[in-house]
Amino acid sequence: MPEDLKVEDIKVSDQPLDRPPEITETFSADRFEKFIMGEITLGQLYGITIEEAYSVAELGYTLYEQGRWKDAQTVFQGLVISDPYDGYFHTMLGAVYQKQNLIDGAIEEYTIALGLDPSSIDAFVNRGELLMQKGVFELAASDFRHAIELDPDGTNRSANRARALASAIAAALQTSLSEQKN
Repeated sequence: MPEDLKVEDIKVSDQPLDRPPEITETFSADRFEKFIMGEITLGQLYGITIEEAYSVAELGYTLYEQGRWKDAQTVFQGLVISDPYDGYFHTMLGAVYQKQNLIDGAIEEYTIALGLDPSSIDAFVNRGELLMQKGVFELAASDFRHAIELDPDGTNRSANRARALASAIAAALQTSLSEQKN
């Protein structure tokens, strides 16, 4: 990622994406047409409820916790295909990619997640951490700042990690400036 990259350069859209309305009817030609026209998701086409999708997500999270990255990746990729409007599914797919050191894919998934849910502390912190690793400190600091602002009481573990990472960036920049003066 180039140093002159701006936050707006990595946003997926300026407009938040809205989830289509919940559909519970059975598969039909009318529903297929709605799917083709982008009015419903693939999961809705097949009658998968959000509750069912989140049950599958629990399995994916368990696989993630067990370090079974490829299996968790399969689950969350399927969920993203089934419902591309759910920020949590994108955040978890980003986390799986991050564990596998698929940095660009993880950043992309976190960015999509934030386009869907700009209150996702985990997506801000994880993307910021990856941007920091890539040396894009200004964008990383921006992500950490957003995460910290979303947790003013300091109760969220991820936001507290952002506080520590932001302090690390500040200390590193201070050291660098001191060395440049000498």
